[in-house]
Amino acid sequence: MMKRSPFIAITLAIILALFIYVSSSKQKILSQTKQTITVSDQINEAFANIRNGNSPEAQMRGILKMRSLAEEYPENLDLQWNMGLFSMQSGQFQKALDRFNNVLKIDSTRHDATMQLALCYTSLQDTINAQKVLQSLLIKSEGDLRKNSLIMLEKLK
Repeated sequence: MMKRSPFIAITLAIILALFIYVSSSKQKILSQTKQTITVSDQINEAFANIRNGNSPEAQMRGILKMRSLAEEYPENLDLQWNMGLFSMQSGQFQKALDRFNNVLKIDSTRHDATMQLALCYTSLQDTINAQKVLQSLLIKSEGDLRKNSLIMLEKLK
């Protein structure tokens, strides 16, 4: 019986060492996996919470995640665009103006963002700036966007 005790102790020590090694390896893999999650994945996850949230709390978590991502990645066009839309939906038109201006700083060819600016100014009852934006949009755009700009401009006069 005495000869078995060292064998059992050594076996237990080896098992314990293997357990610690495997645990730390899994931790490293999990850490690396978290780092490889892209911004797009994070945006999609936040959208899923907003759209499919079972509760207002889940939706708010999604919105807060989007806001955090927008602050962390201010040059991300999709984040700025969607945060602008969320701001408009919640009646925060001044914040929406900032977001759509950011979109245009990133990509000046996003004429849909210019139209959103006009809508924000209209909602803020700032007819002068709405008209200026629409007039610039008439010069830059074509097709339905140009047609809608003209209609909106006529309504503002």
